[in-house]
Parts: sequence; C-alpha cells; structure tokens
Amino acid sequence: MAVVMEENENPVKFEKLFKVTPEMIDENRHMNNVWAVQWVQDISIAHSDSVGATDVMYQFGCGWMIHTQFVEYKNQAFLGDEIRGTTWVAGYSKVASVRKCRFERVSDGKVVFESETQWVLMDMKKGRPFAIPQEIKDRFQVK
Repeated sequence: MAVVMEENENPVKFEKLFKVTPEMIDENRHMNNVWAVQWVQDISIAHSDSVGATDVMYQFGCGWMIHTQFVEYKNQAFLGDEIRGTTWVAGYSKVASVRKCRFERVSDGKVVFESETQWVLMDMKKGRPFAIPQEIKDRFQVK
C-alpha cells in the first residue's frame, strides 16, 4: 500500500526507559531482535496513552494495526543495559500514520536500533480502514 504522507510538522516526542533483562538475552549473549519489535509496540502505546489518543481512538471504535515495519539495527544491547527510547508520529495519510523510534544506550549514547512503522487505523467492528480523526492527529502535535 503506497500512500502519500502529510508530514507532521511539529510532532510531540515521547521518551521511555527500557532495561535489558536476562530473558531478553539470546545464544549470542546480546538482546534478541524480537525484543526490539516488542519495545516499538510498547513505546508506541505508552506515547498514545500519555497524550490521550488511546481514549479518543476507543471512543471512535478503532484500533491501530501495523501494515509495514522497518527496523535498522546499529549496535548490540547487552544484559543490564539501560536503553532510552524516543518516538514520534512523523506523518499521516487518510487512514495511516508513520511512527519513528530511536533506541539509544544511556551509558554511551550509541543508537542500538531505529524503526519506522506504518500503522493503519481500523474500524474494529467492520474490520476496515477508518479515516484518522483530527482529534487523534491533534494529540501528536505540539501546539
């Protein structure tokens, strides 16, 4: 689904701290990539909750679903590392938004991974895309 995105000129950025715990470590002795995808979802939900967009979404009977996701791994994360995640909504189409995330190791500032995810707003009863209400877009922009 190739869509033209309208840039979010003044996005609200959100930060959340994560910690690499024993269950996240794989046989290569670093954080398994599966956790990166989980963290993208976790920070996205936390951001939406923090600005009140989740409540507005539920009032419209909608939910976000991932359409595409690109993750670029830049450095490894290891047991005990504290990772700062930053996310923002970069743009919109009629029914989709693009969210970017950056995850950096707190101790040295190195980027562990970055992501770009296209989320589609869905009508949960009809199972079809739903036009993103302005009330939701407004929550992710600095006024």
